[in-house]
Amino acid sequence: ALDLPGHGHTEADLEHLDFGSLADAVAAFAYDHFDRPAVLVGYSLGGRVALQAALSHPDRFRGLVLESASAGIEDETERRQRLQQDEAVATRLGATDMRNFLIEWYRQPLFASLSPETVAGIIDRKAHNDPGRLAEVVVKLSSGQQPSLWDRLSSWNKPTLIVAGELDDKYRALATRLAGQMKRSVLQIIPGAGHIVHLENNAAFVATLKSFLDAYIL
Repeated sequence: ALDLPGHGHTEADLEHLDFGSLADAVAAFAYDHFDRPAVLVGYSLGGRVALQAALSHPDRFRGLVLESASAGIEDETERRQRLQQDEAVATRLGATDMRNFLIEWYRQPLFASLSPETVAGIIDRKAHNDPGRLAEVVVKLSSGQQPSLWDRLSSWNKPTLIVAGELDDKYRALATRLAGQMKRSVLQIIPGAGHIVHLENNAAFVATLKSFLDAYIL
């Protein structure tokens, strides 16, 4: 598993960070560490990065798994608005400590299906992140900064698993749209799960992933 810049324990330089360079770095990692094309799995922001990496470097990957992901924002005005929203998030990050920011972050309706115990565990795992670095990443990897990938989806012709949670209305709709535009895709809506499918119904997520790999990849 790769830590994205500003997340986990990565110390990647953020000065020239953008979606293109990050997609290139993911593809280069796959080339350097695997003796054949890899299956790339991405969740949420990681799903957008994974999709861009796969579309930009299709020779490096033989399959794709997108969990609670999107192909970006098509409307330019909406992209500008989203960037402004993420700049406000970055400002809040710079004005508080990491733990208090995370407590506020996971109160969003997007995460309403998470149990208090799950939220507490997530916060404990993420509280070590540097809020200053994360604030920079929030802006540079905002969906308001990423060019829309919707018009490029038809160029990808390798097996793709698209997963969303039953309780996540927004990303369930996006997943359905992705599946409709990607040629060799399998759509799976996971019952009893919201945005963080792999945590909220881990057994179903793992079973779905294994079934996909067995049927289309291995």
